[in-house]
Amino acid sequence: MTEIRATRAESTLAKTNAEGVRRKSLLRSIWKNRVLYLLLSPTIIGMIVFQYYPALTAFWGSFHSWDGRRARFVGLFNYEFFLEDPRLLQSWVNILLLLIFNVLSLSMPLLIAYLIYRLPNPTHRYWYRVLVVLPIIAPGFVFIVLWRWLFSLDGGINIILRSLGVDSQVVWLGNANTALGSIMFMGFPWIDAFTVLIFLAGFIAIPTEMLDAAAVDGASGWSRFFRIELPQVQGQIKVLVILTFIGTVQDFGRALFMTRGGPGYATMVPGLRMYNAFTQESAYGYASAIGVILFIVILVLTLINQRLIRSSES
Repeated sequence: MTEIRATRAESTLAKTNAEGVRRKSLLRSIWKNRVLYLLLSPTIIGMIVFQYYPALTAFWGSFHSWDGRRARFVGLFNYEFFLEDPRLLQSWVNILLLLIFNVLSLSMPLLIAYLIYRLPNPTHRYWYRVLVVLPIIAPGFVFIVLWRWLFSLDGGINIILRSLGVDSQVVWLGNANTALGSIMFMGFPWIDAFTVLIFLAGFIAIPTEMLDAAAVDGASGWSRFFRIELPQVQGQIKVLVILTFIGTVQDFGRALFMTRGGPGYATMVPGLRMYNAFTQESAYGYASAIGVILFIVILVLTLINQRLIRSSES
C-alpha cells in the first residue's frame, strides 16, 4: 500500500515538474519574441475594443429593453417578438429568394471564367481578365446611383422598352410586384470580378496530364467541361456558394439605398429590419436580438465553409 502511494506521489510530482517546465518554456518563448507580441498588441486591443466588446454588448442588450441610457431586463421578450414581427417574417422570405437567385447567378462568372480559360492566346486571356476586373475601380455608390436611374420612370430601362415599341410607364422600384426582382436584376450580367478570378484560378490549376488523358479518350467541348473540368473546381464552387450565403444574409445596402425596404415590406431583409429598429425606432434591445440571430446564422455558415474548404483540400 505504501509503495502504491509512493508511486502516485512520484507520478504527481513528475506531472507538476513537467507542467512547470512547459510554463517556463512558454514564458521563455514569449520573452524571446517579445517584439512580435508588442507589435501585435495594438491589433489585439483594437479587436477587443471595436469588435468583441460591441458583440458582447449586443448579446447583453438582446435580453433588455434599453434606449442607450437605461436598460430593463426583459428576458426572451425580444426573441419572442422576433418570431412575431410581420416585417421580419417577410424579410426572411425575401432573403430566401435572394439567396436562391444569388447562388444560381454564380453560373455566370463560372461561364465567363471558363471561356477566358479556354482562350488559346495568353495575351487575349490577360486582357479579358483586365476587362473583367476593371469595373471594381468604380465606387459602389456610383453603381447604386446608376441602377436607381435605370429603374426610374424616365430611366434607361423604360427608355429601351419605349424604343422597342413597349409603352412602359413602370416605376420598377416603386411597384411591390417588381421591386424585389429589380434588386435581383442589379448588376446584370452578374459578373463579379473576384468570383471570376477564383473560378479561373481553379481551372488553371487543373493538371495538364488529366486534360491530355481526356483528349486521348475523346473528351472534348462540353463533354470535357462537365466530366473533367467542372468536377475539378468543385472546391471553388463550394466555397463561393457558402460565401454567397454569408454575403447575402449580411447585405442590406442595396435594399436601404434603392427602396428602404419598400414598397411596404416588398424588399425588406433582416439586416435592414435590424438597422431600422436601431435608427428609427430606438429599439436597441430588439435590434440587438436580430443581430445575435444573424450572427448565429452567419457563424453556422462560416463553420460549414471551413469544413468544405478542408474537405476540398484533402
